[in-house]
Amino acid sequence: MQFAYTIVYVSDVAASLAFFEKAFGLKQRFLHESGAYGELDTGGTALAFVDHATARDSVGRDYVVAADSAAPLGMEIGFTTADVPAAFARAVE
Repeated sequence: MQFAYTIVYVSDVAASLAFFEKAFGLKQRFLHESGAYGELDTGGTALAFVDHATARDSVGRDYVVAADSAAPLGMEIGFTTADVPAAFARAVE
């Protein structure tokens, strides 16, 4: 078995893709014509984003939206790089 993907439920898929492109240099691999689902090119696995309406339809029930919670989301997305200072500078730029 291999890890295949992570999907993050967001309000704005295109804006999320743009943020990760700009901050981390990841390229957009796919954005559905509806704008409801998109993926970044991260190598062997997919980092994907889906809008809340589509996520609720596929999950079949409601969930806590991270932006609506006072507590942080209980997950992490980790990246590796050979040049941490350059990656950090790009991310905060």
